[in-house]
Amino acid sequence: MHFMPDTEDADSAAERFWPEGYKQVIRGELRQQIGTRLNGENLKHIYQKRYSEKYSNLTEFTGRIADMLAIGAENGADDAFHEIISAFLTESPLPEVHRYARYLWPEAVPEEVKKRLRQIIIDEYGQDEIYQYAYKVGYQKTFPTFEKYMNRVAEIVVTGAMNGADDILEAIYLSFLTPRPLPPARRRPRRLKT
Repeated sequence: MHFMPDTEDADSAAERFWPEGYKQVIRGELRQQIGTRLNGENLKHIYQKRYSEKYSNLTEFTGRIADMLAIGAENGADDAFHEIISAFLTESPLPEVHRYARYLWPEAVPEEVKKRLRQIIIDEYGQDEIYQYAYKVGYQKTFPTFEKYMNRVAEIVVTGAMNGADDILEAIYLSFLTPRPLPPARRRPRRLKT
């Protein structure tokens, strides 16, 4: 039998992850805002009719929905970042901002959280050497300043978060209309720089 050295610690130390301050905004500020805006009285009937056996009280039920919306926003932001990196790798223009024509109630991402998300994305990713290099070699002609470029990146990601939250909200509403449990909502693993 051949000896295989254990390189797990060295491999883990060499892994570099993308900044995730935006996820802290989503998990903290956005989750709290959604939880506050989800008035239990609006969901009381559906809770009593379909979900009271699974969730011990209305607060737990609305908390789960708020968690799901935050997870949807995280996943939507991750998808937007993936599209941006794909554009870098294929030397394509930055992705278009694809806002939905109409968002469901409650609008999952309030304006103050959008501003906070934009700013943290600009602050963190504006310092990242990959985003700086991509601007220098591929986007300087399209965006006259690095600030305008980073504002576009932030706009793409914030819109992705809004769309992701709205997608899960749509799935939640569908479960309300049909005799189904709430849809699954799972966070994705940390994004690794490769």
